[in-house]
Amino acid sequence: MYLRGSKWDLRKKRSRSRPWRILLLLILIIGTVYIWQIYIPTVPPLFIPTLTPTRSPASYVLEAESLFQAGKLSQAEDSYLQAIAVNPRETTYYIELARIRVFAGDFADAETAARDALVIDPNSALAHAVLAWSIDFQAGQEQDPAKKSELLATAMEEAELAVKINPNSALAHAYYAEILIDNNITEYGQALEEAQRAFELDPNLLEAHRAMGYVWELTGNREEALEAYQAAMLINPNLPRLHIDIGNMQRALGDAEGARDSYLNAVALAPTSTEPLSLLVQLYAGIGEFGRASQYAKNAVDLEPTNARLRGNLGRMYYHNNALEEAIVELELAIRGGPTEDGVWVEGVPLNPTDERVIEFYYTYGLALAKMGRCEEAVPIFEALLRGVPENEVAVYNAQEGLILCGQLERTPTPESEETPAP
Repeated sequence: MYLRGSKWDLRKKRSRSRPWRILLLLILIIGTVYIWQIYIPTVPPLFIPTLTPTRSPASYVLEAESLFQAGKLSQAEDSYLQAIAVNPRETTYYIELARIRVFAGDFADAETAARDALVIDPNSALAHAVLAWSIDFQAGQEQDPAKKSELLATAMEEAELAVKINPNSALAHAYYAEILIDNNITEYGQALEEAQRAFELDPNLLEAHRAMGYVWELTGNREEALEAYQAAMLINPNLPRLHIDIGNMQRALGDAEGARDSYLNAVALAPTSTEPLSLLVQLYAGIGEFGRASQYAKNAVDLEPTNARLRGNLGRMYYHNNALEEAIVELELAIRGGPTEDGVWVEGVPLNPTDERVIEFYYTYGLALAKMGRCEEAVPIFEALLRGVPENEVAVYNAQEGLILCGQLERTPTPESEETPAP
């Protein structure tokens, strides 16, 4: 007998089954395992930088070479800089960067890249060669004769060293050829031999053809120079430098239309460069189209508003186009310097007896002032020319004409030929 309701009831009470609790417990276990084993390992730790895949330097180099071939020199330069950032100890990257910068007209930066290469490898023939080339171009821009001579001497030393280190470097011989003839035009024979040697070593080297063209150009063989430059352009048709070289030869040979097209191609390839624009100014001024010349000169000034020489060039074109007031504004900025209407400061260029273009700025400025009746400003300009460049016949003539125009000097009468009495 069992006693119901008694606390002494010894029968086991069977609890009801709770399946949903079991299911919930399984879900919690599975979720915990998932979080710890799968999810958490994929979460980056706090305060630790996320790793990103790094491109290989070779991929940047391939990209740079493709951009160079397409004439996109600024982008090619960026790609080489990225390759250097990944591997800063590779000499070749600095050499190619310097080479691109020369073609882009950034000669000082090219020198820097070449010297960086030499820090890594002081015996690199290519580094010495491209350093020499970059300095040679800087010498070509230098107006001071002493500084120019110093730069050329340095370029010669580096070029000779490059050829000595590696006599079989086509690039070194090509650069050496250009530097030889820049340093001494009488060395044209050796310069031509160096250019030919570069071509023999590597007939597909762009710089070998360009060196040949350059030597021909400086020796007055313009047709041969044009052919050599065109051969270089077949290797890479997208370099502004080559279009400029070709345009210069076409202009010298009397092909104004061809020269115009070549310069415009250079403008399209290098829209931020003032060099092809300045050459277009010279081209149109040479055929008397000063209106169009003024337009291109203005475009150049817009690109480099602080450049006094470009201002003077624009002033010259305005003067020849009879826009005297505009000419005075630009020439005054070129000579005296000062702020422009836009607030940009221009540093004036002093009178330099060795700089024909600056001398022209001065007498053109004086003549424009005189023609506008501003002789109190013009006369000191003419007097400065007579004192500063007394051996320059063109400057002296124009200064005297200006003084005559201002009533400060009487024109010397031309003696009339005496009649021989009739017998």
